[in-house]
Amino acid sequence: MENWHLRFGVTSNCNFRCKYCNSHNTNSEDMSDKDIKEILEAAISNGVKRVHWTGGEPLFKRNICDYMKYAKELGYEEQSMTTNGFFLEKMVESLKDSGLSRINVSLDTMDREKFKNIVGIDSLDRVISGIEKMLETSDCLIKINMVVMKDNLNEVTDFIKYAIKQNEKYKKERIIVRFLQFFPCNPNQLEKDGQKFWVNEYITETNILDEVKKLGDIKEISRTNVSGDNPSMRYYRVGDKATIGILAMFSWKYPCGSCHKLRISPLGEATICLNDKKTVKITGTSLEEKKKIIKEMMERRDTIIEKNTTRKHFRNNLGEFRFGKNGKEANIEEFYEMLRKGKGRECSI
Repeated sequence: MENWHLRFGVTSNCNFRCKYCNSHNTNSEDMSDKDIKEILEAAISNGVKRVHWTGGEPLFKRNICDYMKYAKELGYEEQSMTTNGFFLEKMVESLKDSGLSRINVSLDTMDREKFKNIVGIDSLDRVISGIEKMLETSDCLIKINMVVMKDNLNEVTDFIKYAIKQNEKYKKERIIVRFLQFFPCNPNQLEKDGQKFWVNEYITETNILDEVKKLGDIKEISRTNVSGDNPSMRYYRVGDKATIGILAMFSWKYPCGSCHKLRISPLGEATICLNDKKTVKITGTSLEEKKKIIKEMMERRDTIIEKNTTRKHFRNNLGEFRFGKNGKEANIEEFYEMLRKGKGRECSI
């Protein structure tokens, strides 16, 4: 059996209002405690041993550590999380005790004013403090996810230097920085202002790599050398001092990564792919029904890939799986054409 993991979006609510994400949907109704625990039971009964908690902002979910402890009791061998870091400093000990193995912190800038402009809250110091307290009190590997835009491109080397400094301090690779190309994947890019913001801030994979190379030679390494499972990510060693990742889906034309992720949306939908048109409402069902739904999805996964070898990691209704349908759709090609018109026909995609 492939090494499946459960990617569990427990809430679509978030305390940040990031410009490139969804700044409006902050009051959606979350699934019940009963459904969350039964989904954990149903997944592990089907052989899933890893869970990655996401949102929205998972630490915005009041009972998140209770769910993590329950997962630990059930026998989950690894628990990871993606967070904006706002609540991290106060929750480090609880997360550690709940079984956290690894954490991804979304952080796009180390400039206070830029941070406030991007997320809408003046809390950069709080996020940095949370990262550093996690370093001090746990052995968790921290992956910093930086969405790279024109406005923060010059900070790429600063982030790598920060990782090197912390890794040298702890004499161990504690931080990996992952640079995420700003690409259309959220509802805001379906709005006129969001489209304009994206076109104006878009940068290429080459732009990112050129910044990284300012710190020395780079060498691509296998993702199997890095803890965690994102088959779409490309990893590099920068000299002999840091590991970085790059995700440039727009430049790569959104290739399917052939992952084995069982995805649960905050709205209670289950799927094995963001681009899978067949999602199943898993909440409100019995435990036995949940087990059956998950089993059937896992069995169907390979059939889907065999039938469509050119499938893309793209959903026309952007952000639908996290935030629900918003009534608008956009094909991939519309965004490539939008960029060409906005940047000029010679634009490198």
